[in-house]
Amino acid sequence: MLEITDEMRKTLDQLRDRIYGDLTALALMSKPGGVLQWYYASGSRSERYRRISFKVGHGIAGMAVRLGRTVTVSAMLSGSIRLRQECALMLAEQLHSAVAIPFSSTGDLPNGVLLLGNRDVKVFTDSDVAGATKVAEQLGQLCAHTLIL
Repeated sequence: MLEITDEMRKTLDQLRDRIYGDLTALALMSKPGGVLQWYYASGSRSERYRRISFKVGHGIAGMAVRLGRTVTVSAMLSGSIRLRQECALMLAEQLHSAVAIPFSSTGDLPNGVLLLGNRDVKVFTDSDVAGATKVAEQLGQLCAHTLIL
């Protein structure tokens, strides 16, 4: 289980403000090969995200973890509708555009994901994604230090 620290909350809040996004969220896998659970969502309209879990390969966030690379969903990109519909967080928060960036807290395979989301159709810029990728790496290090077994 992950204990969310004030530093993690602050990092996600600052990222959301910097990219002019509506939501930034953090999910982590509880055990290798297990499901991922959303632990914190800055800009969330409700606490429903806490009850949402997903499998690797399912939705935008699960696909990012499976592939080990950033995955983007936008109404302007073909093939994005299915990924959006498979992501319970995107549906619950009414997100139309999102970027999922995988990270590792173990230094091995990805076991977490940072999601950037917008309730409008927005294309996140390369600089937004590059900055968020650095934040994802920082979150991976913070998660490694705060995992409670």
